[in-house]
Amino acid sequence: MAGAFVNALPNYLSALRILLVIPIAWLLWQQQVMSAFWLMLVAGLSDALDGFLARRYGWQTELGSLLDPLADKFLVAAMYLVFTLHGLIPVWLMALILTRDILILLGAGVYRGVFGDLTVNPSLLSKTNTAVQILVVLLLMVSQMPIGELGGELLVVLRDTGFPLLAALCIASGSHYLFVWGRHSWRRLRGEQAQVTEDGDKAKAEQTES
Repeated sequence: MAGAFVNALPNYLSALRILLVIPIAWLLWQQQVMSAFWLMLVAGLSDALDGFLARRYGWQTELGSLLDPLADKFLVAAMYLVFTLHGLIPVWLMALILTRDILILLGAGVYRGVFGDLTVNPSLLSKTNTAVQILVVLLLMVSQMPIGELGGELLVVLRDTGFPLLAALCIASGSHYLFVWGRHSWRRLRGEQAQVTEDGDKAKAEQTES
């Protein structure tokens, strides 16, 4: 019993991050940025810890491979939504981020429905996109803290540099995912078609011999 609990510890940490989404979003909505920041720190530490435990001790499960990225997506999406509603993130950028994620989910669903298996290995572009998403939201949080003129300067930097960079990464990483999955799908379909043709030829040859 204790062993099963320990092995599932990374999953519990991922579930904790999902549970933290609502209080973090609510605190941001109430503009209690410092409190939200400390909860974000807890979420970040849990993310690092569950990844370390899963890799170090082999406590990796199919459920964990699903919960971990979902927890990150839910948390980042909630924070972006709140900041968009507060007018700190442009609507077009929020729409672009959501469109990218929806297209990736749909593509993964179609691929899994057709071929029955799917191994997702985040590309360097995708990891960079995620890192910039988190950096942008953290800088937005800092800009809302009582730091004087620095807060306004951070917002200018984000508007002029951070948002365009994030938009470019969203488009590039999303397109890369769709291209890679499309290429894999084409190759697998051609391979299956070739196998069907080969089996048909063998069956005809056997009938001719008989």
